[in-house]
Amino acid sequence: MVPPKDLTSWLKPPCSAKRKRDTTEAQYSEKEIDEARTSQEAKKLYADTLKAIDKRVDELDKKVGIMGGNSAAITTSSYATSIRKHMGAVKKLVAMDTTLSFNLLLSMADASHTDLDATCKMCGTPCDNSIPTFKLLDEALLSLIKARRKPVSLEAELPEVAKRWTVMDADVGVFKTGRPNKQQRAQMYRQKLVWEKNRRQARRERREKTVDWVKVALNDLVEERDYLDAYGVKEYLPRCIAQLEELVMARGGPGGKA
Repeated sequence: MVPPKDLTSWLKPPCSAKRKRDTTEAQYSEKEIDEARTSQEAKKLYADTLKAIDKRVDELDKKVGIMGGNSAAITTSSYATSIRKHMGAVKKLVAMDTTLSFNLLLSMADASHTDLDATCKMCGTPCDNSIPTFKLLDEALLSLIKARRKPVSLEAELPEVAKRWTVMDADVGVFKTGRPNKQQRAQMYRQKLVWEKNRRQARRERREKTVDWVKVALNDLVEERDYLDAYGVKEYLPRCIAQLEELVMARGGPGGKA
């Protein structure tokens, strides 16, 4: 009788006779079976939480798209507040898979702010209350940075992902008056949303595949911090950035080369 390729495949819904299932079960200890089941549950929780985060970002983006330019009904802090409810999923994942919980927190950090050019009141207003969420993310992520095993394999260069969208990336034809008209502005906004969504996904996949989690996490956090800082949005995960910088320097300098 041919055994399954791995324990995870055994956990899939049975499609064979009881005798085969019993024989397969005997090949693994109860601990191994529990660990494999936990791994599957962790991966599902991770994927489901990311879907929920992406869905909420899409909903907020659509509301911003039809919101008046002088409205403060939705600001960047609306995005920050929306991801707080997923901290419960993070806590569950910490006990199941620290790598997935770490990557989930970084994806939450990516989703905790938005395009600060979308409206003139998107940030820097009295209703901008992003800092409490940033502090929450900073604390949760910092504990995982300290707990994770330092990467053995160091990346000289990270795989490239798209840069942040700029007006130079717009594909809406010529600005006849030197500035985009109403229709072109709407097209540009839609293009920017697609671009940034793809960019977040590419960053997410890079984090999942890159062994040197220190370098990739630092790169992503610093890039977002600098973007927010230019618009006056402060306190973006400062302790995590400082801790990651220390880890990079400890292994040989800014490039992380020993």
